[in-house]
Amino acid sequence: MTVLTEAPDTRSGSGAPAGRRSLITGALLALFLAAADSTVVGSILPTMARSLGQDELYPWLVSGFLLCSILATAVSGAAADRFGSRTAMCAALLLFAAGSAASAVAPGMVVLIAARALQGLGAGAVITLAYVLVGQVFDAAGRAKMQGLLSAIWGLAAVAGPALGSAAQATVGWRWVFAVNLPLALAAALVVARKAPAGTVDGSERPKLDGRALATFSVGLTALLIVVVSPEPVLLVIAAVIAAVTVTLHIRRVRRTPEASLIPVAMVTDRVPRAAALVSLLASVLLYASVTQLPLALTRTGAAGATASGLVVLVASLGWVAGSAVCAGLLGRFGGRTVATIGGVLLAIGAAVLCLPTEPSLPAAIAGQLLAGLGTGFTVATALVQAQNAAPAEQLGAYTGAVTLCRNIGAAVGVNLIASIQHGAEEDLGGADARVTSYRLAFGVLVAVGLLALPAARRLKSAATEAADD
Repeated sequence: MTVLTEAPDTRSGSGAPAGRRSLITGALLALFLAAADSTVVGSILPTMARSLGQDELYPWLVSGFLLCSILATAVSGAAADRFGSRTAMCAALLLFAAGSAASAVAPGMVVLIAARALQGLGAGAVITLAYVLVGQVFDAAGRAKMQGLLSAIWGLAAVAGPALGSAAQATVGWRWVFAVNLPLALAAALVVARKAPAGTVDGSERPKLDGRALATFSVGLTALLIVVVSPEPVLLVIAAVIAAVTVTLHIRRVRRTPEASLIPVAMVTDRVPRAAALVSLLASVLLYASVTQLPLALTRTGAAGATASGLVVLVASLGWVAGSAVCAGLLGRFGGRTVATIGGVLLAIGAAVLCLPTEPSLPAAIAGQLLAGLGTGFTVATALVQAQNAAPAEQLGAYTGAVTLCRNIGAAVGVNLIASIQHGAEEDLGGADARVTSYRLAFGVLVAVGLLALPAARRLKSAATEAADD
């Protein structure tokens, strides 16, 4: 029998101790710091490039952070199962603080890129572990309600990150954007160290981290992500070869030793976890691709200025927050299958609103992004709750990490895939209308992505099935 060595039961409805509120506050602070740092650099990139030189390298300040944060997502979930969520979160926060400190004092661009990569490892782990902690201290109903609050933190970070970066740049300087993370990250670590359950499994049932599986998974995932984001043909070919070799080696290892896999085998073989992962991936492809391409479409076609075009990102974030909040109230009443299906419909309609007008327009962009944000809130929140509810206690971290990893991969794939489709179509079509037509084609692909989310959503559990399981 599995025995968890953790603090007294802190889940909703089980006599929760007073310390749970402090723990959630610490986890939300950690989530905000990590999420804000994924967006804060956008507003200060030009200043950092001028300050440190080597302008040609500055895109890696974003790409390096993104690659490392995605890599840390799945690894941190498995680490939480192996070493306990408390230990894993404190280590992640210290890693994030170390990366922030190194970024604040970096003397040159190469050092800053390395520091941002270290910060990305910490941030990716922190984000996943915040969801793991919430999953540990709440029961199924409580997890659904907490999704609105977690998504609100995401939305606040998306808006506050660039604003805080601009404010710091105009007053105390860009280095303070990173320095301010130190006391806040350490404060969050202290709260987690005091209040979080250990969450480890006793004896032989404790999950083990297989060194060979970890190495092949990490190298393979990194190479695959470089294939997705790299515009350099030579680097792309090298990364593709490395990815093919390491992914093959990883699959062989997992087939011989299934328990070595960082991604639970059930995420592939079981209907509900597999559907949750796919829904999260598709929703992220649609949302992140649209918020990246829409501002370009509006400004390049003259439909709106740069400031007005930036509103679509805010609208999408607010839609995600609102969708998650509404989803939390609907899950208990209608079940995950119905709520996620509604989300898939909203995603497809939102993409259609962007695709159908003959010319890009700001009102259509705002309406489309609001619907896409709402749909993302419905689908992503539902998928994570159902994946956590399906997870064995000793694999809660791995299930959470797998769904979060799919969300992050969807974001990376969506941004780059749709940009490639739009750019390729514009070059192939030529003529005066090529630009407008290419954007309509790109958004048309997103309609198909939204429609693909519908059959995946229908594979989640219905209200009747969830009630029977309870």
